[in-house]
Amino acid sequence: MKKLDLKRRQSFALFESKRKALQAVVTNQNLDVSLRWWAQIEKSKMPRQSSLCRVHNHCVETGRSRSVLSFYKLSRLEFRRLASKGSLPGVRRSCW
Repeated sequence: MKKLDLKRRQSFALFESKRKALQAVVTNQNLDVSLRWWAQIEKSKMPRQSSLCRVHNHCVETGRSRSVLSFYKLSRLEFRRLASKGSLPGVRRSCW
């Protein structure tokens, strides 16, 4: 799954500027309707895998895709394990 996610991220980076330009044309109310329609058709022809909503965060240690803390890029389980060992600087257990 990590390779698939990497491929999606690369595809997003490749098509990001074109997708944003087409979206700007589609949402511009001052342009001609036929031009806006053409931009919408071109946008729909782009690969679905190049959309940002297809990209998922994965834990860099375990590859787990659920419950990933985006700042640390670790799953909650791995974060808890590393924090309890003291491997993460600046992270402490909360006082009870």
